[in-house]
Amino acid sequence: MLVQPSELNTELYPEVIAAITRSNPSETLSQIKAAEDFCKSYLFKYDLKALFGDDTTEPATAPTVVDENLKKTVKVIASYWLVRKANPNVNLDLFREDWELMIGNKEVPGWLYDIKEGNINPDWPYKQDDPETPEDESEVNDGVFWGSNQKRTQRF
Repeated sequence: MLVQPSELNTELYPEVIAAITRSNPSETLSQIKAAEDFCKSYLFKYDLKALFGDDTTEPATAPTVVDENLKKTVKVIASYWLVRKANPNVNLDLFREDWELMIGNKEVPGWLYDIKEGNINPDWPYKQDDPETPEDESEVNDGVFWGSNQKRTQRF
């Protein structure tokens, strides 16, 4: 796991997290896991085990690439979802601005959106080729995606 529950204290006060989750640590872990999975959906062409670690193996492996901006993004997403659950004395507009800065969309691209689109290229390892699959994943990671429509037959 990239972010530990205690690290959310940089975004929310501990007493606010306790009030939202009703002192249930599994709720905080659930929101962090969801935030990491959300980030992974944007970063599909990178080596996700190097960026986020691997919780499925025993013992769990820690991330090998340390990127504070990625950690900050996961914390902002997890905090935003916690605050949306119950908003005890927190300015939701500030969290929305952070969300737009870190995530973004087509109209207002954020950091994750720009990485996905190839506008920003962080120094992260790409996903390695899996010899069990028919296509070479390492060639897919060039950041250029293309396709075309089927050829039409003209009939008059």
